Amino acid sequence: MAEVLLTLVLALFVGGLGMVAQVARKSRQAAVTLAVVLLGASVLVSLLGLFVGIGLFVQFSGGETFGITGAERVAYAAAIAAVVVAGVAGVALCVPLFRRVLGREVRSRFWADPVVVFALWLAVLVLANNVVSFLIFTVESDVTSLFPDGRVSPGLLVSSQLPFVIVAVMGVGFLVRRNLRETLARLGYGGISLKQFGVVALFVVGALAASFGTDALFRLVQPDLYQQVGELSDALFSPVGLSPLSAILFALLIGIGAGLGEETLFRGAVQPVFGIVFTSIIFASMHIQYGPSLLLVYIFVLSVGLGYLRKHINTTASFLAHASYNTLSVLLAYFVGGA
Repeated sequence: MAEVLLTLVLALFVGGLGMVAQVARKSRQAAVTLAVVLLGASVLVSLLGLFVGIGLFVQFSGGETFGITGAERVAYAAAIAAVVVAGVAGVALCVPLFRRVLGREVRSRFWADPVVVFALWLAVLVLANNVVSFLIFTVESDVTSLFPDGRVSPGLLVSSQLPFVIVAVMGVGFLVRRNLRETLARLGYGGISLKQFGVVALFVVGALAASFGTDALFRLVQPDLYQQVGELSDALFSPVGLSPLSAILFALLIGIGAGLGEETLFRGAVQPVFGIVFTSIIFASMHIQYGPSLLLVYIFVLSVGLGYLRKHINTTASFLAHASYNTLSVLLAYFVGGA
């Protein structure tokens, strides 16, 4: 419960910063506040990485290894470097914003736009966090310990996806620059035609077919990792042991919950600013449960496809595709996979 509350508080804080960034486009005081907060947070991240790195270096130099292998040392060193680099990059992103606040000349208004600065700053920290998690995955002998809560529950799904919606809605200026209707329009939600719904259906069928092919190739090329990732996926998303009705409800929970949160943030809020490719890189990095596997490449490709649905139709289409894909994946595992 404490973790859920902490996650929601963090989401409200980040969403609040997004609202401040919107106001900062016209308010110098808000721009100063945003710049100071982002700079302070970036410095703290860098110092945290440095202190942890120095501590580990001193311990290793003194012969205290705690059973850590050479490969694990490299992974931990890379993780610490990612944290430090993220902090330094965060500081660098604040420079154009400070120049704007001080009335100095900036080469590009894009890099001094408070909303863009905040979005890039947040993206850098998210990528750094995902890189650290990815590196820990590579050295953790029992990856199921990274997700101790087991099968995804409604509470866990809400606590993980609601922050995405909060950050997206507040980040595009809800109640600051836009009312509810304008916010939904900015996020790309709207009606779709029957023909467009058919395009979504074809996309889902193609994505499922591609997933089967990727899964088969993954099993052939990376058999050990395939088993490891499979055990983790089963622990999180397997409907085994549920009644048919419970399995259907569980599938809908996974489909609608994850689809709504991720599409609202990534395709709705982020993609119009940073494009399909960069958004897909961040999206793929969020799926740490797949580790350094071929599935991450497939997730990236799937994200690009969802991005094109958003671009050429709207976010409603990408949400329907995402939700349908997730739901059918769980149902197929239950009714066809021998559950």
